[in-house]
Amino acid sequence: MSVSSINLSSRTVRSARFAPKKMVARGPKMVTKAVSDVTTTICVCNAAMLAIGRFVAMPYQRAQVAKAGLPVQNGVAHEEAGDSYAKEASFLQSTNDPAGFNLIDVMAW
Repeated sequence: MSVSSINLSSRTVRSARFAPKKMVARGPKMVTKAVSDVTTTICVCNAAMLAIGRFVAMPYQRAQVAKAGLPVQNGVAHEEAGDSYAKEASFLQSTNDPAGFNLIDVMAW
C-alpha cells in the first residue's frame, strides 16, 4: 500500500492506493481424491434409492393408476373426446428397461 500526501492550506489529505494482496495458502494442503468415503456413500445411496424406486415403488404406483383408470368426461376418455393435450408424451416414455422405468420415473423418484 502506498500513501501520498497532499497539503491543502493547513489540512493534510492522504489518499491511499491499494495494491492487490498476494494470495497466501493457509492451513494444511488439500488433496482431492477421485474416490473417497463421501463419494462412495453418495453413490451407494443413489443406487439404493433408484433400486427401491424401480423394484418397489414403481409396481405399486402402476397398480394404483391401473386401478383408478383413465379420467373420463361424459363417459368418454379425454383423448377420445378430442382433447389433444391428454395424449401422453411418447418420446419421454421410451425405454429399454423391461419394466418400463424411464426418465420421468427417475426424475419423479
